Amino acid sequence: MALQKTLSLLLLLLLTLLGLGLVQPSYGETMYERFLRQHVDSTGTGGTNLYCNTMMQKRGMTSRGCKDFNTFIHENIGTIISICNTPNIQCKNGKMNCHAGIVRVTDCRYTRSSSSPYYSDRAIMGGDQPPICNYQATASTRRVVIACEGNPLVPVHFDS
Repeated sequence: MALQKTLSLLLLLLLTLLGLGLVQPSYGETMYERFLRQHVDSTGTGGTNLYCNTMMQKRGMTSRGCKDFNTFIHENIGTIISICNTPNIQCKNGKMNCHAGIVRVTDCRYTRSSSSPYYSDRAIMGGDQPPICNYQATASTRRVVIACEGNPLVPVHFDS
């Protein structure tokens, strides 16, 4: 009985930490590493639908379904981190840890999923293949808002 109570308390603690965002379940990444994976491509120029289709899959954003929208920043990490040193502004969630800067980006907007014959056959056979996601790319230089945390400050969330 005591063991069951202890396990219940440990489960409750884990769920609380997950809810607070203090434990990172995906890929064992920190929030900074996740930001880099999802939003930074300093060597690419982007701008094409093929770029978005490839990068969204390569960076793991289509494995459980097609992510509706994502932005890739085409600047070196030093430039992105320097945005964290601009004045604080309010984030969409109301926190005051966001910062704005102007950077080169490719916005990838989900348009549709398609199925290849291989995907259909795997689905019929009980396979668990991810969908083939298609994206529309828009390249631009624009204002972005990122949330930063830590000491020193690093980007942890793309706000807009």
